[in-house]
Amino acid sequence: MLKRVLFLLCVFPLTASSAIANGFMQTELSASATGRGNAFVATADDVSAAMYNPSGKAWQVGWDAQLGYLVDYRNSSVRLAGGVAPNLGLEPNQVYVHAGWMPLDGNIGFTFAYTPMYYLQNDWGSVFGVANGVTTLRVDDVAADAVYAWNSSLAMSMGLDWYLSDINLQRGATIFQARDYASFGAHASLMWKFLPGWSLGVMARSGSSINLSNAGRSLKVRLPDRVQAGLAWQVADRWRIEGDVTWARWSRMRDMNLRSSAGAVVAANPLAMRDTVSFASGLVWTWREGTEARLGYAFEQGAQRAQGMNPMIADQDGHRVSIGFGGDAFGLHLDAAYSYTFYPKRVVTGAFAGTYRDRRQTIAVSMSRHF
Repeated sequence: MLKRVLFLLCVFPLTASSAIANGFMQTELSASATGRGNAFVATADDVSAAMYNPSGKAWQVGWDAQLGYLVDYRNSSVRLAGGVAPNLGLEPNQVYVHAGWMPLDGNIGFTFAYTPMYYLQNDWGSVFGVANGVTTLRVDDVAADAVYAWNSSLAMSMGLDWYLSDINLQRGATIFQARDYASFGAHASLMWKFLPGWSLGVMARSGSSINLSNAGRSLKVRLPDRVQAGLAWQVADRWRIEGDVTWARWSRMRDMNLRSSAGAVVAANPLAMRDTVSFASGLVWTWREGTEARLGYAFEQGAQRAQGMNPMIADQDGHRVSIGFGGDAFGLHLDAAYSYTFYPKRVVTGAFAGTYRDRRQTIAVSMSRHF
């Protein structure tokens, strides 16, 4: 049985046509999902379903709450004719919160999530000077959903996203800092357990246009529309395989130009973005009730084209592997995970030509409580 499971896990990635819709989206949104490569939309069997697929809460009766912490490490650089120069941007540590409620004798519940959904943390000032300096952008997502259980095998949800954003953009003497708390989006999901041991999950989230303005200058950030679908298969009593595919509409984001109140470009930041398709796979082994070990693999694709890439969004194609564990202790459920992403060297042409190299590591931990 173990050989069969491992074979199927290896075959899953070969069916993917592309990679994770990376851009500057934060893919690690909970420790339990990180351990399985973030292939979680078809399972969503803990309270972090509030972000991955709120419909999963329909099978989690009662109150649940989760507090988590993400620690990111990154090694990013570019090789130019004169040698290798580092990206001096430091990855931020992140806090996330998930909560939800589903009644025992009813079919309507709700979920809540606060997560660091998007962020940029790049500093190429020592390499490109005025042309491309500090770019720090953070977009947190506050999401709330109503969950409706149609029957014992089908549930749906609908909800809203409230985006809390701040930016720090530095291009030589030009410095722009602003915040926005008035941008919104919407999303919907479903989970269908169509056969014994099988489940299908779908999550669709609209994009949003975030307008950041301060002191007569403004900058617009267009977040992508995203659709995620996944299948989960309980191969045996202790083994489960999960696979996700995600489409993201990054092409709607054509630039991050800083403009004056009259519309003139103060600092030009053209982008070469493209729509992306993603794939992630996970393997879960259940030792006993409430205790799991997880493995994951994904192939990531940068949302920017190599020709004309702007390193203010320094994403590249890459491979991500992960491992995680979860279990009950001290009246809590504890999860921990580690992921490592290897990005092959990428040759970029255009204004910021060079050979880009990147490595990323994430440690994710969380504690959950059922009430």
